[in-house]
Amino acid sequence: MRIRQSNEGLSGIISEQAEDLIKKIFQLALAASLILFVYLMYGLFSGDLADVAGKPDAAKHALAVVAQISNYLNLALVITLVTSILLYYDESVYGFSLLGIAAFLAYGLQFSIDLLFASEAPRLTSGAASKSLLHEVWLMAMMIGAPGIIMVVRSMFVRILEGRQGEDLTAVQYGKGVAREDDVPKAAIPILAKCWQLPFCRAGIRKNCPIFLAKTRCWKERVGCMCEENIIMLAMGGTEAQTPVNMTKEMGFVAIGDILAKNNEDKRASIQTRPGPHGVRIPVNPHITHEQQKYRCNNCIIYNEHQRLKYSFFSVPVTLCVPVVVFWQFDAVRALLTTVLQGIDKLVAHLSISGNGGVSLDLSRQIAGSLPIETILIICLVLVLMTWAQRLLEYCIFTIKI
Repeated sequence: MRIRQSNEGLSGIISEQAEDLIKKIFQLALAASLILFVYLMYGLFSGDLADVAGKPDAAKHALAVVAQISNYLNLALVITLVTSILLYYDESVYGFSLLGIAAFLAYGLQFSIDLLFASEAPRLTSGAASKSLLHEVWLMAMMIGAPGIIMVVRSMFVRILEGRQGEDLTAVQYGKGVAREDDVPKAAIPILAKCWQLPFCRAGIRKNCPIFLAKTRCWKERVGCMCEENIIMLAMGGTEAQTPVNMTKEMGFVAIGDILAKNNEDKRASIQTRPGPHGVRIPVNPHITHEQQKYRCNNCIIYNEHQRLKYSFFSVPVTLCVPVVVFWQFDAVRALLTTVLQGIDKLVAHLSISGNGGVSLDLSRQIAGSLPIETILIICLVLVLMTWAQRLLEYCIFTIKI
């Protein structure tokens, strides 16, 4: 799902020809990056780089080849990242894709070597050429991870800033297409705004609306102007007689029923009501159940506007509570991470094809023994948890309508 409401993407900024050119450059740079990366991986997993260890001339040549290919790979990767950002910056999944690729390059590759080639892992990763290649892989992870973090943070910031004004708010059954109005009473605290303080409340109905006169909320009373004709009937009554409009087919009008007819007074008098706040009679509809009333509220544009304001209010503290808790309990999080890595060590060693069940993986020891590496990993996990917290809030507010 796109973050931006316009859904225009890059086409809303540059011409179509320029966008096509960027796509072609991205495809060529991506193909070049994959080819160069696969070639380096072939040299690593085939053992060619490991075989030159102890052969000075061959080792020197292999090191030079790895360095040269790494330079070309870095250039192709930079072009790929720049063009991909231009093309997919408004996709919410883009940042997480970059983080996933970076995580695999930084940890997953060494993890795979230890798992699949446990007995051969020390030999495959030894030697200057192999170490230079692994350093290049780590550098690639940093190059991909940095924009990934930026894109994830941007995605969360945009979702909070826009208050999730997307399909969840516009795909409603009651009030769809109603224009916003600026001339509405303003609430001091938006999250506490009543229905008649929201921009979809129409002034012509509000002045005599029972919900407005009772100073209550339509979703609390389970009846409102967007879903119940009786509300409109009472609101259009007023204190003055309603004069019907002389509508004829020649004028281009079609009659809309007897809501504007002179005999509406009798119909309004027959509407069933119940006592409401401030002595105002609230209309009731005995023909629908409580669940049907709830369904109408959940699909009403006014109630969804209320939910949007609720999301805008809670999104910042809910999202930021994750890094705050992690910072407050950083040592405990590090200890938990070490425990998880040790558990993974035991599981992978048990599943290792070599059968060396008591050997701990070098990768886990490197992570647990380095504060910078642990910090980077924790930051990535925090970003994922922040997004999950944000999505959980969206689910509670926009899906199950808490």
